Amino acid sequence: MTKNELIFTVYEKLKIQSDDTNLSEELVSSLLDTKRALLLKQQYSAKPWHLPREVKQELCMTLKLVDSVNGYKCAGKMLQTHHALPSSIKIKGKEGPILVRKEDNNVVAINVVSTERIPFLFANKFTAMLTYAAVDYDGKLVLISADNKHKFLTQVKVTDVFEAPELAMEYECKQTNPNADVWDLEYPMEVAMVDTIINMVVQDLSRTLQIPTDEQNNAADDTQRQAVQPRRR
Repeated sequence: MTKNELIFTVYEKLKIQSDDTNLSEELVSSLLDTKRALLLKQQYSAKPWHLPREVKQELCMTLKLVDSVNGYKCAGKMLQTHHALPSSIKIKGKEGPILVRKEDNNVVAINVVSTERIPFLFANKFTAMLTYAAVDYDGKLVLISADNKHKFLTQVKVTDVFEAPELAMEYECKQTNPNADVWDLEYPMEVAMVDTIINMVVQDLSRTLQIPTDEQNNAADDTQRQAVQPRRR
């Protein structure tokens, strides 16, 4: 389901028309993102490894060589993404992305750690040669290792659950239609969540705007209402 379709459904349940209301589509879009994040935290905080594939996004991020990150220097041994990662949904207080892989999907692990652990990564000679990843204070992903092989990486794939899916879509690895409006692309949400999230948004807006909600499926009433078409962005 697309963001445009979700917004249309919210307007329809509120019995208002998009061209004749102060309720902006941007506000509805923001509420949909907020309720999605809330629901994901509620349902998967106890078992974050059960997060459905539909809610995850895989981003391809390009890398550059840097000498220091957040005051920690490691000349010639650190890579950093050119752009900051979109904010992710922190489920069960997790640190950093869910998964970081090499561009070719190589099974060699990239271990995600907190930035604060960087100065201590090479104290153990048995783990110093591993490749580590951390998200710095600017939101950029940093790769570091005592093994120089990681320096030849030009791109990594980052899989996570992001607060604002539209922002993440700019960096998605698989873009079926890069010229399409982001609200016309599939919204990363489990099908079973659709009705729950829409109802949560409708209830919030109904209380704010003092609009009575329609709890019944009244076909006769529906035929009298003009269909609300979402604005094309």
